[in-house]
Amino acid sequence: MPHRPIRRLCLPLLPLLLALLSYSLPLGAVRRTIHLSSYGLRAGAKESCTPLMRKILGDLRRELQSEGDTLELLFAPGRYHFASQGAAERVYYISNHDHPGSRPIGLLLEGWRNVILRGEGSELLFEDRMLPFVLDSCRRVELRGLTIDYPNPQITQLHILRSDTIQGITFAPAPWVKWRLTEGGRLEAYGDNWRTLPEIGMAFDPKSREIRYRTSDVGFPNRGLRQLSPQEAKVYATAGGQPEAILYAPHWRDARLPSGTIFAARSYYRPQPAIFITESQDIRLHDLTVHYAEGMGLLAQNSKDIELERFHVELRPDGGRYFTTQADATHFVACRGRVSLQHCRFENMMDDALNVHGVYLKVLAREDKHTLVGRFMHEQSFGFPWASPGDSVRLVTSRDIQGLEGVFHVRAISSVGGRGLEGAREVRITFDEELPADYHAERGISMENLSRTPSVVFAHNLVRHNRARGILINTPRPVLIEANTFDHVSGSAILFSTDNNMWYESGQTREVVIRRNTFQDVLTSLYQFTTAVISIHPIIPELTLQHHPFYGQGAGSIRIEDNIFRTFDTPLLHAISTDGILWRGNKIEPTKTYPKYHPNQKRFLLEGCRNIDIEPKDQVE
Repeated sequence: MPHRPIRRLCLPLLPLLLALLSYSLPLGAVRRTIHLSSYGLRAGAKESCTPLMRKILGDLRRELQSEGDTLELLFAPGRYHFASQGAAERVYYISNHDHPGSRPIGLLLEGWRNVILRGEGSELLFEDRMLPFVLDSCRRVELRGLTIDYPNPQITQLHILRSDTIQGITFAPAPWVKWRLTEGGRLEAYGDNWRTLPEIGMAFDPKSREIRYRTSDVGFPNRGLRQLSPQEAKVYATAGGQPEAILYAPHWRDARLPSGTIFAARSYYRPQPAIFITESQDIRLHDLTVHYAEGMGLLAQNSKDIELERFHVELRPDGGRYFTTQADATHFVACRGRVSLQHCRFENMMDDALNVHGVYLKVLAREDKHTLVGRFMHEQSFGFPWASPGDSVRLVTSRDIQGLEGVFHVRAISSVGGRGLEGAREVRITFDEELPADYHAERGISMENLSRTPSVVFAHNLVRHNRARGILINTPRPVLIEANTFDHVSGSAILFSTDNNMWYESGQTREVVIRRNTFQDVLTSLYQFTTAVISIHPIIPELTLQHHPFYGQGAGSIRIEDNIFRTFDTPLLHAISTDGILWRGNKIEPTKTYPKYHPNQKRFLLEGCRNIDIEPKDQVE
């Protein structure tokens, strides 16, 4: 009896002790801490840190003497400026981004092992169009305690001063925006090595910072603008003063944009993320903040085991900006192992908080019994290694999205045309096994790499005030979505949407747990596939041809349990071609935040599904 209290006290400590042991250094390993200030890197300096940082990283790479040693690099607290001049440059084909050619890189970690790069709240400011961080072919690397931002972002924030559906809109650019009017009265934002002509944007409420109800993407007719004279501008003076410049857009007439609206105007161009991870393994990103990127906050491809803890894509604390990233907060393509995002905040992005998927290659030709030619189909997703020898591949039809029988193992992969795989649009893949005679291009099929698919944990995160969707996940491995808050996401909070026809994003969702999440007034606008709060929506042009559902793997394989749905509208779940949904213990709390508007007014809309269990039954119309 006296020993029992001791056991109860010690048992909860066991996971902590195991975690500490897993982070301990290997026997004989050395942990060295280097203060970057000792190399001359000073916080607060006005000149660019880029050339010096490039030299420091080159010198320190040679400091790693053995595989087990760990090198900890410390930024002193403060602000560091990086410009493109003197930067390392590389050509990378980054999935789901545009391809501008050679990219200037602020901090290039190439082939690093056992490295911790840590700042104590240090802020890294990137002055030009450049790629801040690259982790290329790294192992056991951690980034911690850093903030990434751009003082002159390519999104052009505008304050609408007067909105008239007949006369047009009068607005003021935000104070930090560098702008000019080109011939024809077009607003052009610019920096030292970039310029952009906004053509579309998002409308934000000035008080709540939420995207305005039912606005979706708003066009910006960028022509015929003129700057008001000082005399004309006097009418806009307030107690807080008068904006430095006021512009009048006679062709911009939109009833959805009342006076006071903050408008984030942008182009569709997205050249690079804030952090790019490729061909790497065991990567940890802890206590990092991204305030802006002209693409994703993070893009990882062909990498394994990535952990994000307190990785925030959020607004600047000074309250000036209403936007964060140009696209997704985080994006994982053709990754393996485990992808984990916990205790993160994602807000005011121009797209999803998380997107996980692979890439289909469309079969163009069958060369022999073992060899197929495949093509990357999307303009922003090509040119990176799609497979390695030994990878498992299956074939999937395009019209009815059905997996064909058999798993085939890659023997060899090469580019069509004899060049290397980097930048290739078409690749030749030879398999160990013989392909059935009817597996040919005329059948309309694509190849999916089953080896490059991760399990996903998305837990204890906040997603709010962003465009399009909360999270989008396509993977056949287990997915856990737990204890998150989705607050005023303008489209669906959770989406599963494999597409073998347009986006060519692969991943057959099979095993999912969605539990203890809160959904607060999401689905305030219409976007692609946003047909309910949770949308299970594979793109299937000919659903009636399917022999069996594409998603799920039998009863209870997709579990939606103990969530809270606070919603002003009706649709909660839309599922297409799914086998095995369990809906249980969920609370529905109607709100009066906005009027109902959604064209889908069914609480549960099910198409081509089976093994559906919704409890209690009276929730079903």
